[in-house]
This record gives sequence, C-alpha cells and structure tokens, in this order.
Amino acid sequence: MVIARLFASLICALSFAAGAQAPAEATKPAAPPATAAKLFAIEITTGPSWDAAKPPGQQAYFREHSAHLKKLRDEGRIKMGARYADKGLVIIEAADEAEARALVEADPSMKAGTFKFTLAEMRVFYPGQVGAERKP
Repeated sequence: MVIARLFASLICALSFAAGAQAPAEATKPAAPPATAAKLFAIEITTGPSWDAAKPPGQQAYFREHSAHLKKLRDEGRIKMGARYADKGLVIIEAADEAEARALVEADPSMKAGTFKFTLAEMRVFYPGQVGAERKP
C-alpha cells in the first residue's frame, strides 16, 4: 500500500515536471490580469432634509436607505459598515470612483437630502480584518 502511494506520488510529480517544461510555442499566453476592484470609504452624515425633531427611524426615506444598504451588502459591495459619533462609515468595493459614487447616489435618502456623503478612495497599506464576516 505504501509503495503504491509512493509510486502514484512519483508519477504525479513527473507529470507536473514534464508539463512545466513544455515548449514555449505549446503554452498559451497568460490572460491579462482582471482589473482589481478598489475600496472606497463613504462617510455618511445627516443632510439638509434631516428633521432634528424626529428619531432616525422616522426620518424621510430612512427605510429606503436601510433597504439600499442591504442590497449593497447582498451584492457583496459593502465590505464593512460602522457608526461613530453622529456619522456612519461604509467601505464599499467598486471598479472606480465613478461607480462607487453612482452606487451611493442611487440611495433614495441621498437623493432626498436626508443624508449626505463624502467619498474617498482607500489605498490599503496594511490589510487586515475587522470583526467577523457577516453571514447572510
């Protein structure tokens, strides 16, 4: 049994080595790398239509705002979201700034002025993970 496993491993190794030394004309050119998605920090604050006399859940377009964020989460666009002080922070993934801006501007609460946002591309120099992955 042990000899059969060693023999099978040797065959696999030799096959791999033979494939690695194939003539250059027989190998296919490598596909161009896919455009890497970028991360964008979206800072959300109250907008000009925010009614200070109402709690958040009663603000105009608040439910639509929550539904929009859920849609982006379900699509895998939102990589992280948090609140701090009186602001929200959402990290989204998009091909470029124009796409990131379009994703946020599609939020009905942004259109209505309940919230407003600033957007900045993130240039990650120290990757890591904050918290656990959210399960759908």
